[in-house]
Amino acid sequence: MLGAVGISVANAEPSPPAFPGVFSATDATADIEAIKQLKTSYFADIDAKNWDALRELLAPDIVVDTTGSGGPILVGRDPFIAFLELTLGAAKTHHQGFDPAIQVTSATTAEGDWRLEDILIWGGTLGVHGYGNYHDRYVNSNGNWVIKYSKLTRTRLDLINPDDGTIIQADVPIEEIVQKVKDIIGPW
Repeated sequence: MLGAVGISVANAEPSPPAFPGVFSATDATADIEAIKQLKTSYFADIDAKNWDALRELLAPDIVVDTTGSGGPILVGRDPFIAFLELTLGAAKTHHQGFDPAIQVTSATTAEGDWRLEDILIWGGTLGVHGYGNYHDRYVNSNGNWVIKYSKLTRTRLDLINPDDGTIIQADVPIEEIVQKVKDIIGPW
């Protein structure tokens, strides 16, 4: 319409947002991409055992619920990282997260669901091929997205040969896997 009255559209002032505090679809798209990168870094840091980098991806007061994976509920990033160091520190791991369904709920909050597939090998004696889902909540803190809450729920665990990945036993109950891990690393 501005062009019709002799004012160049390129020189027109942008319109203010229709509703103060409402963010645009462009903002949400950028936030979703940032959250995807956050979770990608999360998996890479766990696999690389880069605990310092992982720490920066987590809110200080993060709540991590691993009960759906045979573990505890942990409050705080330091207890969570200590748990990872204990349970996965000596293991060779490969995590893949995919099919993210991320919803930005405000300018500073979001939720996401991810499918997970991972390979975990402890000392060449125990191999596990796992499947599951993550449900996460994110918060934008000082311009950076961090994980505020995370729940891992396992849907299937297969015992595998640690050398070649062939399945030894399919769809093993989680309690059996947890006991086998504890037999190797000790109680947690």
